Amino acid sequence: MKKLTREERRRRSQRRLQLTYLLFLLLLLAWLLSYTAMTVAAELPAMYKPEPATQDGSLPGDDTPALVRCCLTEEEQEAAENELIEAALLSHAVRLDDVTVTHYCTCSRCCGKSDGITASGRKATPGISVAVDPSIIPLGSDVLVDYGDGELHYYRADDTGSAVKGAHIDLCMESHEAAIQAGVRTATIYFIEEGAI
Repeated sequence: MKKLTREERRRRSQRRLQLTYLLFLLLLLAWLLSYTAMTVAAELPAMYKPEPATQDGSLPGDDTPALVRCCLTEEEQEAAENELIEAALLSHAVRLDDVTVTHYCTCSRCCGKSDGITASGRKATPGISVAVDPSIIPLGSDVLVDYGDGELHYYRADDTGSAVKGAHIDLCMESHEAAIQAGVRTATIYFIEEGAI
């Protein structure tokens, strides 16, 4: 075995001392971290600690009714969505006040023919098609009718008519009797040209 010089023994001793010092620092740091974690956990307010369950498994307060509903019903969600859609449509619409609203059906007495084909080439559809003066409302436009009852009725400008001039629209109905019974009304209408949105 080789004998170490004084310098080699001194360096070896210094390395052992450094390792011992490093190990001591690591142990001190580990103790300090665990002590800090325990101190912080002990100081947390009681509201962060879970409440114990009752014998039936429910938590305290489970039987307390909610005072405020936290979500919308399906009907309320649909109504809110419809309001947003109507607001977006109306922001792009042209408004016409005091429009005369009459009603027709696809019979030969109302149209002079019975094939139901409109000026746009579409088949007249009850509850959807409306005849307009194309110099006022372009064919293909979406027509929203407001009778003042808080509800907008949606139609499409599919047709024209010899009696439909100016601020006048003619709504397609399912039968001649229904058209006569609906009579003549006045409404505010909005129209959005096809492709405007």
